[in-house]
Amino acid sequence: MASAGRPTQFQIAAQLGKSWRAVMELGADNRLSIPIDAYRRAPWLGGGRIALAIGRSDGTATLQPYEPLGPQLEAKLAELEKIGSEESEELMRAIRSTYLRLAIYDDRRVIIPSDIRMWLGLQPSVAAFLSLTIVGDKATLKQSGPREISEAASLLETIDL
Repeated sequence: MASAGRPTQFQIAAQLGKSWRAVMELGADNRLSIPIDAYRRAPWLGGGRIALAIGRSDGTATLQPYEPLGPQLEAKLAELEKIGSEESEELMRAIRSTYLRLAIYDDRRVIIPSDIRMWLGLQPSVAAFLSLTIVGDKATLKQSGPREISEAASLLETIDL
């Protein structure tokens, strides 16, 4: 498990390229530690910050800095609330079920809410392994396992090693 404060030294040339990936353990208590290497790649994953988590239909969750989309969503929710129609209430529910504020505590630990567990297809209160991939200002969380290994193997078949 990659723990907070320790670099992921097991990776081959982790400092190269625009992307970074590691598998992390999500405890049964819903706590996840952001590794130091992830923070180095994406400082917005640092302690004391807020990230925006976006549920995707492919069973992943995209994480990105809260600014600028988070305040825009809050303004849209306030606008919809003023309208007060049934349609605006449906839109508000859709926004709230797709976008979540995610607090990153000072020690770079995150409590993963049940909505994100649901997006990732995880059972409640059961430990699991998650893959965190960072590319630029976006990070992707997904359940780690055989499917992910199969996808990587198919891609590696296209290069000469």
